[in-house]
Amino acid sequence: MTGIRHAGRPGTWVLPLHGTTAATVRTMRRWVAQHLDTLGDEHRDDVLLVATELLANAHDHGDGPRHLQLWHSLRPCTVRVEVADRNLVQPTMGLSRLPGPRGRGLLLVDRLSVTWGVLPEPESRRKTVWAQIPCLGRCPRPGRAGEWTTGGGGGSGALAG
Repeated sequence: MTGIRHAGRPGTWVLPLHGTTAATVRTMRRWVAQHLDTLGDEHRDDVLLVATELLANAHDHGDGPRHLQLWHSLRPCTVRVEVADRNLVQPTMGLSRLPGPRGRGLLLVDRLSVTWGVLPEPESRRKTVWAQIPCLGRCPRPGRAGEWTTGGGGGSGALAG
């Protein structure tokens, strides 16, 4: 896995994943938990499950992931997870081309998210699958120089990234 970078604005982080294997999931989960440490456990667990499913799909069906991006919005308090992969094949809920009891990951994503979708990039023959998960607890607010502090409110109505 290559280096981790801040996407330029507080509340947005990008984890490059080009050339990684499915074993990257454990590292990705630690990275997500670290960046969302102010969320309550229940909401962070929902984000971790969605991120895990999207990353697994990129490895299994998307010819491998390119990157994972987190956007943490303050009002409403939501987390958007994006996983970019390297093909245009659209995900299908409840179906898998792989053998065994598969095909339930997007059902979980659908259940835990307020919305989710796919951003195709036909010119580069790739796509980004994203999901927006509500976090009904305290939200962090940006501090100085991109650091986060916790507090009651603040922030803008747009996604923080």
